[in-house]
Amino acid sequence: MNESQNNLIDDDMNLTGDISAREWLKSLTAETTLGGIPSFEVTVSPEMLTSVVDRELGSAPDVPGVVIASGSELLGMISRPMLFAQLSRPFGQDLYLKRPIRLLLEAERNEPLVLPSDMLVSFAAHTALHRPADRVYEPIVVRDVSEFRLLDVHTLLIAQSQLLALANETIRSQADVAEAANRAKSLFLANMSHEIRTPLTAILGFAENLLDTDCTSDERTAATETILRNGHHLLQLINDILDLSKIEAERLEIERLKFSPGELAVDVISALQVRAASKQIGLSLIYDGPIPDLIESDPTRLRQILMNLISNGIKFTERGHVSLRMSMLDENGNVCRAANQDRQLWLQCDVVDSGIGMSEEQLARLFSPFMQADESMARRFGGTGLGLSISRRLARMLGGDVVATSQKGVGSTFRVHIATDPIVDAKWHDRPSSIGKLAAPVSGSADARLSGRILLAEDGPDNQLLIGSFLRKLGADVTIVDNGRKAVDAAFASISGGHPFDIVLMDMQMPILDGYAATSELRARGWTRPILALTANVMQGDRQKCTDAGCNDFATKPINRTELFEQIQALISAPIEDSATSQLTGGVVETPVITGDAFDCAAALERVGGDEDLLRQIAEMFIQICPDWIESLQNHLTERDQTATRRMAHSLKSSADNVGGHLACASMSRLEKAAAEGDLDEAMSMWPECRGQYVRLLDAVSLFLAKKS
Repeated sequence: MNESQNNLIDDDMNLTGDISAREWLKSLTAETTLGGIPSFEVTVSPEMLTSVVDRELGSAPDVPGVVIASGSELLGMISRPMLFAQLSRPFGQDLYLKRPIRLLLEAERNEPLVLPSDMLVSFAAHTALHRPADRVYEPIVVRDVSEFRLLDVHTLLIAQSQLLALANETIRSQADVAEAANRAKSLFLANMSHEIRTPLTAILGFAENLLDTDCTSDERTAATETILRNGHHLLQLINDILDLSKIEAERLEIERLKFSPGELAVDVISALQVRAASKQIGLSLIYDGPIPDLIESDPTRLRQILMNLISNGIKFTERGHVSLRMSMLDENGNVCRAANQDRQLWLQCDVVDSGIGMSEEQLARLFSPFMQADESMARRFGGTGLGLSISRRLARMLGGDVVATSQKGVGSTFRVHIATDPIVDAKWHDRPSSIGKLAAPVSGSADARLSGRILLAEDGPDNQLLIGSFLRKLGADVTIVDNGRKAVDAAFASISGGHPFDIVLMDMQMPILDGYAATSELRARGWTRPILALTANVMQGDRQKCTDAGCNDFATKPINRTELFEQIQALISAPIEDSATSQLTGGVVETPVITGDAFDCAAALERVGGDEDLLRQIAEMFIQICPDWIESLQNHLTERDQTATRRMAHSLKSSADNVGGHLACASMSRLEKAAAEGDLDEAMSMWPECRGQYVRLLDAVSLFLAKKS
């Protein structure tokens, strides 16, 4: 017997140490494997004397047994209870002590539980506890390639118990987070209810006052101004909520455009001058060092930040001044005192006011949504507290931040800085350009005129009256229709009559044929004059959806009169390459002939073996049933009936294929596939294009039947 056999178990081999201290439990996680918890390196040769094993186990009470192996071959395991049981039998000591341990192993005929060292503790505990009841507490052999270690099952159960405790703590923590989220949601809804109901109360109340026949002229003017003011406040609240939701969902896109920071600042100051003048406070723009005439960032978001901060400065300043101080910072944070080309720079904007100021405690909660310095400030000055939260998040998305300093009773400074791309070939200016006054809103005055014919497609009676009367006051000749099908018919009827509309204002959500499908059909049939989308949808992707349908521009509801006037004027002033109106002959304009893209007559004839009469019958049947099927499919989509949607889409696809409508068939095939996969949102997004293709196919088939009659 060699020296190693006489020292089977030494301190280095006993990795458990003081199990009662359980220091190893502190590093235990759900990802811990058997290799990460204490076990014993107690592998012996099958020829080792049983007396040596007995002696060593007797001197090391923590060791649960020994592993018996020959090289990399595992022969078995002898636990402490097994050894003592065999030696306690009559003549057991005489039989085994002076003989190799393999004889005792043969007598036990024991198959130990062997687990890999990379098995998770939770899985190992589950496996160990599902052994037969008389073997549950046997030690476990842990195998790591060709090496073996022995794991006391009690250690494994302690580890599993700790994991359960950690899991319970995680559940409690997650429950606390969920409860906090519910409280935040309830607070958000409570704030929303208050902030929406407050202006609505004023709008409804003063609208009722206007119906009073005893209302004086001054009272009517005051009521109208109150309704407008609260309407604008409500619109701003909705815009802020949409911005905040897009930021939270990480769906707000940042553009990288070249623009003049000085001109942008002048525009912002000009827009807010009237508000500052109404409170008899000063409003100025100052350059602290030269400013380049071009930088690259997102001008829309920077404008939004500055409008928020300067508006706040004006709101909380009773007397004195609000100023916007602009400077450029180098990479060390120093103000650039001279032109600085080809280097990374930051634009810094300080909004400084001499208002009421804030305490440190008020500053600490200033940038949280729906939080103002204190409740009395909200009651006194109004507002939701969303603007500052949005401004900070936008600034951080632009590579910068918004920070605030303030002294109660003295005033506040809000500092914005945003990253810019390296500035190349820019001119630097030491002072801002002159600031003009805010233009008065367009209201049909004599100096704001529109000439030309306008087709307004709008299904809402109130909007028909509002937009129609506004455009007529500007001098336009306005025709109003209430759905997309009438819009398409009216547009081409105007060409046939020799007086085409100069522009179409297209509401995108209408019955029978919506604005997307109507626009697509107009473009497919050769209409090249401007189409301006009107929509209340302002979420991400709405503008692109209108553009994809064929619109030239996009106006959001509620309508801003000044912006609508400018958009219409710009569109009707642009040169038009009108393929439809170019067909004028002798003062008569022919309706454009529908191309074969929608209806492949040759392919349809081939499908029926060249039998034109049979094709006519199929085409007439298609004309009769297709509109009802289209309406049914739209209803199924609205009701989110997956099975009915798939079946109706399949029927429409087949019917289009029968009459040679390849484009309609292909678009409906994609919708059918989306419905079959259960993606009804995707199917709904495809619907406008599909419906437009089928409308074009119906027109083409009708033209085919008319020519054959």
